[in-house]
Amino acid sequence: MASWVEVFTGWLGAYLVRVLQAALVILVAYIVVKYIDKAVTLIVRSEEHEFLERFVMFFKAVVYSVSVLMAISFVSTEPLVFVALLLSVGIGVIVMFSDVLRNLGSELYVRNVRAFREGDWVEVDGIQGRVAKMGSLGVVLETLRRERVYIPYTRLSHSTVVNRMSTYGLSVRLAAMVPKTYDMPRARELVLSSLEAVREDLMAEPSVVLRSATETHYVFDVVIDVMNVGKVERVLDRVVLELKSRDPNVDVTF
Repeated sequence: MASWVEVFTGWLGAYLVRVLQAALVILVAYIVVKYIDKAVTLIVRSEEHEFLERFVMFFKAVVYSVSVLMAISFVSTEPLVFVALLLSVGIGVIVMFSDVLRNLGSELYVRNVRAFREGDWVEVDGIQGRVAKMGSLGVVLETLRRERVYIPYTRLSHSTVVNRMSTYGLSVRLAAMVPKTYDMPRARELVLSSLEAVREDLMAEPSVVLRSATETHYVFDVVIDVMNVGKVERVLDRVVLELKSRDPNVDVTF
């Protein structure tokens, strides 16, 4: 029968092995965290320094948390019980913060694709506006009606985003609803003649296409290419004024 000295020595040797394993995990985590800034910079090509710092901090926190929990599991007297507890807690945390994690991944995707940046005019699900801010949770658009629209990154990553900016100006889409007191060709001509008032501010001939017809109105899709982005609001105000002067019952939506 083994003496208590042999038992203690065997237990101490096994425990020292666990301590060494835990120390190795902490060392690996330290090395990963030390070089993570350079790795993220190489992988994620983004000019958004605030986003990169936030992403790196989040990743460092994950690495530290996982390494500490792994180290505790190595030195724990009941590793299987601890692993089961850790798994339960991990699943609970993932469920609780699933929206945050999904939004962070969507933000990484949106920024890395570079479909637009602050200052660009975009259209998302029929909403047109200037990208006023790309925050930590979503994008703020300023519409032509001076409204501020908040769109989360999860929505952007699953929507069709149209960037209407170009090196030549800005393409703007609006809907003109003309009463059916006119026939269709004359209603279209009414819209086209109103656009002549801003022709000098446009890069090309405007597009006027019949989208649909209700019981009372024709609905035309109008696309104009404005040369100077700074004049967009003035051009649109002039178009609305011209349409209203020809027929007060004409409605225009942006």
